[in-house]
Amino acid sequence: MQGVSWKPECPVGPDELAYIRLTYWGLDGAVHPGVLVMHHDLADETVAIFRELFQTHFAIARMQPYEDFAVGEYAENNDTVGFYCRPDQGDPTQLGMHSYGYAIDINPMLNPYRDAKEGWWPSGSADNSGRDRDAAGVITADSQAFAIFTRHGWLWGGLSRHGPDYMHFEKGTIGAHPDPRTAPYAITGLHYQAK
Repeated sequence: MQGVSWKPECPVGPDELAYIRLTYWGLDGAVHPGVLVMHHDLADETVAIFRELFQTHFAIARMQPYEDFAVGEYAENNDTVGFYCRPDQGDPTQLGMHSYGYAIDINPMLNPYRDAKEGWWPSGSADNSGRDRDAAGVITADSQAFAIFTRHGWLWGGLSRHGPDYMHFEKGTIGAHPDPRTAPYAITGLHYQAK
């Protein structure tokens, strides 16, 4: 991790991170071992979420640590990742929730992000941007993945007012704090009601 997903200027130290071994259903219909790196405060909750995803047979293309790929190339490899410390893609002056181990990107090629300047990211994912399809590993507001994460108090980037980030879930916190670890409340459950 050192020098790739983690650097000394990151807001969390390596001792605050958990290396979580998980089992998931692949897009090939087979069971695979995977690894997510998350903040240790969210380790048990992450295991619970991915246990529920496994029980619903939600498909994941790949689950390897960020540093297994060249910097920033996890998304092109459709890799599900948690922690990586770098500026936020939408606002490079800020560190995103991934830098704290408080966010997860799932199947980025199937669930792309719409960058206001660059268009659909990662490169080559534009054809997967529609949410009107029922394909393995795709996240929508009607999907089991959305329901599971929100029940645990996570927020989905697909509903962001800054443009959809379909791959992204982050732990919901309340309070005007730049560091989610110091927010006065972590959300433990949500119920989504479409308007």
